[in-house]
Amino acid sequence: MAKKQKIGSSVPGTKIDKDFIDNYYAKDSVVSSELYKKDENIREELRSLEYKIFKEKNPTTVSKIINFGAKTIGRAIKFNINKEQEKKINTILYLLGYDFDARQLYGFGIFLLVALMLVGIVTLIIGQVMVGVALMFLGVISFVGIQMFPQRQMTVRLSKASSDLVTMILYMVIFMRQTPNLEGAVQFASDNLTSYLALDLKKIIWDTAARKYPNIKDALDDYSKRWSKSSPAFTDAMFLIESSTSQETEEARLGLLDEASDRILGGTFEAMTKYASSLKEPLNTIYMIGMVLPVLGLVLAPMLMAFVAVPDFGLLLALMYDVGLPLMVYFLIRNKLLTRPSGFGAPNLDNIPNIPKIGRFFINIGKKKVSLSALVPAAMVFILFLVPVYLLYPMLLTFGPTQIYISMFVTAAVGFAMVVYLKLSVIQLKETEEELNAVESSFGAAMSQMSSFLAQGYPPEATLVKVGENMKGTPVSDFFEITVNNIRKLGLSLKDAFFNATSGSTRFFPSPMILASTKIFLSSAAKSVRNASVATLYVSKHLANLRRIEEQVRSMLEEVTSGMRVEVGLISPAMAGIVVGLTTLIGTVLTSLSGSINSIQSAASTSSSGGVSSVVPFAFSMFNLSGGAIPLYTFQVIIGMYLISLSLIIGYAVSTISQPGDRILMRDTMASMLMISLILYILIAFIVTLIFASVGGLVISATHI
Repeated sequence: MAKKQKIGSSVPGTKIDKDFIDNYYAKDSVVSSELYKKDENIREELRSLEYKIFKEKNPTTVSKIINFGAKTIGRAIKFNINKEQEKKINTILYLLGYDFDARQLYGFGIFLLVALMLVGIVTLIIGQVMVGVALMFLGVISFVGIQMFPQRQMTVRLSKASSDLVTMILYMVIFMRQTPNLEGAVQFASDNLTSYLALDLKKIIWDTAARKYPNIKDALDDYSKRWSKSSPAFTDAMFLIESSTSQETEEARLGLLDEASDRILGGTFEAMTKYASSLKEPLNTIYMIGMVLPVLGLVLAPMLMAFVAVPDFGLLLALMYDVGLPLMVYFLIRNKLLTRPSGFGAPNLDNIPNIPKIGRFFINIGKKKVSLSALVPAAMVFILFLVPVYLLYPMLLTFGPTQIYISMFVTAAVGFAMVVYLKLSVIQLKETEEELNAVESSFGAAMSQMSSFLAQGYPPEATLVKVGENMKGTPVSDFFEITVNNIRKLGLSLKDAFFNATSGSTRFFPSPMILASTKIFLSSAAKSVRNASVATLYVSKHLANLRRIEEQVRSMLEEVTSGMRVEVGLISPAMAGIVVGLTTLIGTVLTSLSGSINSIQSAASTSSSGGVSSVVPFAFSMFNLSGGAIPLYTFQVIIGMYLISLSLIIGYAVSTISQPGDRILMRDTMASMLMISLILYILIAFIVTLIFASVGGLVISATHI
């Protein structure tokens, strides 16, 4: 049998260092030394087949690289850091289930920093300045990123799991209302949840069975403490659920359970309200730093090109505006969006039959339906817009506004190709998602009717028939119709009618809210019709409260998202278009002025005055436009790509604020915002360039430059 590898071990299978336990898991840390010592013999639970499969499906490329580097290079180059910081990082790594410690992680970071710095210096020596600077910068970014890796991973995990906290409390409360047994409630929740929380709860049960904790209450207490900072309402709700088991009367017990449900909903509303109020100012700051100021700074670019002969200025500008600034804006916005609280998660449409996967769409060829990648029409649009550039390429060699007009086809090719890809990749899924959202909105009313029929004594199967008849014509009627047909025509059991892998109704309606409600209905119906009636009524009220909270929060967030839409859909493209036109004007004037300066310098060099012949060339030598200039078409393409990047980033931000994790909404929003900003930018840039080019011509003619 393979030996277990424990966190902190320098070599797999070696005994864990006692100093590691005593110093890094002291009594005042999140994970006590006693708890960690007990954990030595049961850490293999985190290496179960289910957990391995889960980790294999979800790791990012960055986490794979860091995990490999820390366990190999970091093992040989351990870097000593502050003890308190080391303790904090090791605790986070422990909770995340990684097999390396903070010193190994930092050792790998130091290795990357030194290696990239040395390669960058060598590259500088051989004359590749831009590549050398980029490598050195990458080394610093890598080291800082590795330092932030554990905290970021924990934030991501908490963010993904937080959407299931409300559902977890709902599962536990429903179970506890029927059977006051904490362990059974935890088991019920772990069996029905599908996120990180399910794994956490299963480990709590295993740890209790393995006597790591004396009872399930202590295990839940230890687990809820981990959420005390990020979700205090969850900690309070767990305390109320635990306290309900010690109440003397049934009324007091049910009252505490109801209070637990209200507490998690109230906490969710409070967290969302705080998030909405705290979101506007940081996003406005990010917008100013990452969008407004850089675009205004571009006004100075033509002057800089005229006065200073900067080598590789075009490459430098592209790196700054098309790589550096978009990445900075993305990571700043993403850090803020990671803390967005939510109720139920977005539906996963991947397994619904007869609809395309994300990134594809169906076309009808005769009577056959064929799946086509959205990349195909996107590539066709890209090539179509590049044809004029190919035909008019000789005109790009002449400095002037024509360079701007022709280069706009390049920006349009990239931008509209992305719009076509993003739109077509979800266009047929969007309709399905809208139908599913409509079903969700009316599902609470359906659950209320189910409770009423169950209370009248109807069995579950007959209740489904009655509700389906009453809800005829509403979006939710199809759900009940499929379920009833599965029972009547296919002879499926009640559970299979909902969850059969081939024809179950939840396969066609994969909403987390519908799945949770259906599982609660089945679990309670298995005990008695009365239990099912009480449970469905409780779920109906819970869904109504949650829907009300989400609507209130969405209205609060609408102010932020509407401002972002205006900024990226109107202000940014207008500013970018004006800058392009202004650059054309300045470039045209300075180019003409440069020719006149050359004539003056030639005349001054033949002058009999030695002072003039030496001073005049020196005075005008700074107007060396050709030394550091970039063509106008390059400048326009850089601005266009910058605007495209920002439109995509803001589209991502707006969709995430509205509905976290909804990939369909995200792509559709990104496509819509990009299309609006791109059309506006091209129109404004064309008109302003046309006007300023005419003004520049008039100025040159009037002044005889």
